[in-house]
Amino acid sequence: MLRLLELNAQELSDKYIQWYKEQVSFRNVKKNIVRIDSPFLDSFQDEIVLYAIQQPDGSIRLTDDGWTINNLEEHGVFINRSKHRKEILKQQIGLYGVEKTEFDELSVVADMSHFSEAKHRLLQAVLFVNDMFMFSPSNTSNVFLDDIQNFFDEHNIRATAGVSFLGNSGLTHKYDFLISGFKEIPTRLIKTLSASNNDSIFAKSILTDISQTRVVRSEPTTYYVFINDLDKSNNKIDVNPDILTLFEQNDIKPVKYTDRNSVIDELAA
Repeated sequence: MLRLLELNAQELSDKYIQWYKEQVSFRNVKKNIVRIDSPFLDSFQDEIVLYAIQQPDGSIRLTDDGWTINNLEEHGVFINRSKHRKEILKQQIGLYGVEKTEFDELSVVADMSHFSEAKHRLLQAVLFVNDMFMFSPSNTSNVFLDDIQNFFDEHNIRATAGVSFLGNSGLTHKYDFLISGFKEIPTRLIKTLSASNNDSIFAKSILTDISQTRVVRSEPTTYYVFINDLDKSNNKIDVNPDILTLFEQNDIKPVKYTDRNSVIDELAA
């Protein structure tokens, strides 16, 4: 009988970081401007590219060059036309330490010693914005995070929105919600995945965040990913089974939005 090796969180993390280093590339496009090609794709299967620009004071400004928001608008998702969406965008990217400029760039400034962490935060923000807005209903200003927050409020689930933890690699990893534990009840950390029928790249990013966090947390913690399985017309859609398997095999509980009532008791405890 084939003996399976025990899954090791540190080994999994190291494998991911090694893969990432092999896939990312840096090249100068102009004096003091470096183009960074990442291995991640957005909701439209386009490669995510960032730019590092040296500032007069020696700091580095990292930017997506306005590409994220402009690309969403080209596909019919207009964040700037909705005050509510603009407020959500500002609030959520602010949790990553990222801001939107007047030219619709997602941007962050850091010194050289904090460059890697800043790049990681900006990349996370870009992925999150794509995921958060792409599959929100076209006839409402709500986004998936609103739906989850309303669900928690409706069932008196005391969740804290937008928390971050320092992971094993020294990078910061953001969670959309935290539900505190008590005695034998574990802390629950929750991420959301809106574009559930997209490829598994964003799901792998979520797995990396959880793997990095799990290594350093000493208190009992359970991890959830709420997955949006509704389309723009609120019709149920199939979730990529590879995503469900990826989470389940790594002791992460996937919760389809249409099955959300199944976890009320365990989250409200």
